[in-house]
Amino acid sequence: MFRFMSSVPKAKMDEFKTKFMDLLQKQTNRQMKIPAMGFSDYFIQSVTAEPTDASVSKLKTGTDACRIPVTGEGENDSSCVGDAASYSQKPDQEILESIEEIYFKPERGGECDVHGQYELRKVLNYGVNLQLIDDTIAQLRTQHKLLSKKVLQNILEQRSACNEEFMAINDIQKELEESLWTCRKARSYLSYAKVNLTTTNLEILASYRKREILKNLLDTLHAIKKLKYTDVEVQKFLSDYNYSGAIGLLLKCKDSAAEYMQYNCVQSLNQKLQETLLLTEFQLDTVLNEMILNFDMRKYVKLQEAYKLLNKSLIAMDQLHINFISAIHSSVNSVLRAYNDPNIEENMKLLYEQFCEHVTADKYISCLISLCKTFWTILASYYQIVVWHQNYKLYPLDMEESPDIYIQEKLKKGQSRIWNDILTKICIFLQSTKLKTLQYDQFIQVLSVVQRLKKVGMEFCGEQSEKLIETMQMQSQEFFQRYHIACLEEICLFLDNESWTMVDSFVNILQLPEFRSVRITLRRHKSPPVAPVLVSASTLSAAAANNSPTSNNNCDELVSVHSQDGGSSIYGSYGYFLRFSEKSSPFDGGLDVAMLEEDILSGIVDEASCYFSEESDDEHKSMQIKYDDDGLQGQVIVNNTTLNVFRCIGRYLQMCKLLHCISPKIVASMLELMDFYGYAVHEIFGKDAPITMEKFYNARLEQKLQTVQQKIVSNIKMWPLNFSSLINNELANPDTLYGLSQRIVAVESGHCMTQQFQTLHNYLIHLLPPQERPMLTDYFSYIEFIADIARPVYTCVTSRVIDLQTILAMISKVKWDVNHVSFQHNNYIDLMNRNIQSFAMRLEDIAKEINVPAEYVWSSMVHVATHLLVEGFSNVKKCSAGGRALMQLDFTNFMSILELISNQKFPEHRAYVDGFIKAYYYSNEQFEEWIDMQRNLEQYSSKQLTNLIQFYINCKNLMTRISKVL
Repeated sequence: MFRFMSSVPKAKMDEFKTKFMDLLQKQTNRQMKIPAMGFSDYFIQSVTAEPTDASVSKLKTGTDACRIPVTGEGENDSSCVGDAASYSQKPDQEILESIEEIYFKPERGGECDVHGQYELRKVLNYGVNLQLIDDTIAQLRTQHKLLSKKVLQNILEQRSACNEEFMAINDIQKELEESLWTCRKARSYLSYAKVNLTTTNLEILASYRKREILKNLLDTLHAIKKLKYTDVEVQKFLSDYNYSGAIGLLLKCKDSAAEYMQYNCVQSLNQKLQETLLLTEFQLDTVLNEMILNFDMRKYVKLQEAYKLLNKSLIAMDQLHINFISAIHSSVNSVLRAYNDPNIEENMKLLYEQFCEHVTADKYISCLISLCKTFWTILASYYQIVVWHQNYKLYPLDMEESPDIYIQEKLKKGQSRIWNDILTKICIFLQSTKLKTLQYDQFIQVLSVVQRLKKVGMEFCGEQSEKLIETMQMQSQEFFQRYHIACLEEICLFLDNESWTMVDSFVNILQLPEFRSVRITLRRHKSPPVAPVLVSASTLSAAAANNSPTSNNNCDELVSVHSQDGGSSIYGSYGYFLRFSEKSSPFDGGLDVAMLEEDILSGIVDEASCYFSEESDDEHKSMQIKYDDDGLQGQVIVNNTTLNVFRCIGRYLQMCKLLHCISPKIVASMLELMDFYGYAVHEIFGKDAPITMEKFYNARLEQKLQTVQQKIVSNIKMWPLNFSSLINNELANPDTLYGLSQRIVAVESGHCMTQQFQTLHNYLIHLLPPQERPMLTDYFSYIEFIADIARPVYTCVTSRVIDLQTILAMISKVKWDVNHVSFQHNNYIDLMNRNIQSFAMRLEDIAKEINVPAEYVWSSMVHVATHLLVEGFSNVKKCSAGGRALMQLDFTNFMSILELISNQKFPEHRAYVDGFIKAYYYSNEQFEEWIDMQRNLEQYSSKQLTNLIQFYINCKNLMTRISKVL
């Protein structure tokens, strides 16, 4: 048995022991615990401490609560003995259950016979009691015997299971023997194969191995050779601008070199490849920097492929933006240094603002255009890069967090940053003090350049360039304020040297070169035509009211009209970035007339100024015919001064087109030019009348003249001008009818000026923002102020045609207190008629040279004559009813001759005299009402009304006395 157990493997033996112990512990039908028993003299001798309360309780429990007495209590000994004897008679199950818990606990390491010590403490707790000891021993023996019996019974019950386990062990033994036989057989086969293998087969294997080694060596040598000549291949790729091929070759060779790093030559070649790769990346950065000023799509595509291979697409994009910003600053300094004084040392480090101030005035515009061309080159390159990245993607579309998204966002943000940097440079340049010294044409060139630059910014990044607009608004306001004063002083020079003769070649303002840029616009915004002859004030007011544009006439309509315009440029619907490249620019026009004459908008409608591209000569001729058909043909009276005013207005319109922000100020200055001309005509020709002129001025005319005196004339250093020679010679000469032809030219030129200005009405409405349009509406509501100025001007002539003092003296000598009325008028009427006839003949002579405004001239004559008669009649001291009838007869005769000669009717002037004469026949109540009404109307002077009232009272008193006598 023991030999069998020794032949069993250790693992199987351990498994057997485990199962055997489990068998011993196994219980059937009920749980049973096997206590660990033990007893020796050592435990008795080592007990010194008293048992614990727990042991006492256990003792009570184990002996069925038998109370063990202390020493000296002998009366209880018999009861305890009897209890021990009865304990052996208890059932087996009860005895087993009475075994204490401590016997079932495992012993701890290092402890010796814990159970014996426990029993000794329990028995000797109350001293040495032999009977108790005997009983306890008997009890323990009973328990041990019963427990041993029970264990043996369990063993017998589990013997079948034990036999089964032994049979399993036998099976395992057989399997082990079979395994041993298999191993011995395999070893025998291997020994046979070893003996039977030949030397030839081993040599074949050795040769094959050697061949593979040589083959690998040859591949290694080829790879090393290829690595050696990589530099030459890379340079060939770079010379063909095949940057991606060069980078791909370098990366491939670098990976190949990593496999042969055990060779020293490969290590040196790898270091050389690394240096070549760095040099190639540096060359890529150099070519990338060239894209800023000279974009080449073929090169750029290969650059992006190379950076993609290097996995540096994002880094390259960041570097590209840095290069753009750096190019802006470096190119600006280079351009400014070229236009600076060559005597300035190159080593001097001047700030950008200092460079701007060192540019001379004669080079200012050229420098500005050069700056704009340089900026255009940079913007055009950036724009093409943006377009390329919009059309081509470097990475797959389904790739998460694709670098293309970052590149698009970077380019979008870079547009605003680059444009703002350019705006900053341009604004600083425009704030230079040299801009204030430019002439008008030069300033218009600057405005044209800035206008194009603004449109470039709009197309480039969609920004309104508010910073540029604010800068130009500030500069333009200062420039225009000075220029407007200069224009007023220029008009003063024309007035001082004016011959007051008609210019024959003038037809309308559109033939002037200053209006060339707005001809088509004015045709689209044409106001109703105004005849060149003098019209009445009411007609002018009606025309001004009819000319006001409606809200439907807006720039959107113009866009649709313009889209069908056959004369527009074929590039009209395309922006600058499609029409020009980095090699050409919108700023390549001439610096002088060409810049002013060229179509800076090229067919694109400017919604703020409603500007359209320039028309051809044929269109201009057809437009001229159209204006003639509308009634503007015939003789138009203008002089050199009004022509200069027209030119100033044309230049102002050009500035409005380019400076929308200050258009209200410019339009108001146009109105000031016309007001100043009317004021000058009044000052020259309207103050030499021999009579008082209060009644020739209405409230609006007086207010306008006062406004011009305070706001315009006060700013002109040259005013007042010296017109003494003209006033003393021409205007005082009766042979020239007191300069009537000069007066007509002056007044009618003003009329022509206002009529031509009315053709701009609709266009000016579009130039002004809605909140500023009432200013223009108010001005056009009193556009007939020249007609009001004509009255005192012509009165200065007509008041000298009739000998006023002689007529008044002759009227005073007439006997007006007559009883009978004769059919013959008085002599003073004959004198007045002769004066009128002489005046009419002189007018006919003047009419041969210029058109005479007969209505205004004869109206002035009638005004002087009727007021003369009323003045004479009011001075009469005595007058009868017959005398009143005689006055009526004289006046009727004079008016019939006057209306016949002038071929006009004057009902207002006839009523003026008739009303004064007939007032004598009113009753007292009617006379009082008529006096009150005339005081409000102010038709008659206070002296005339006072004399009439006095005469009326005297007559009424006389009639009262006569009636009393009768």
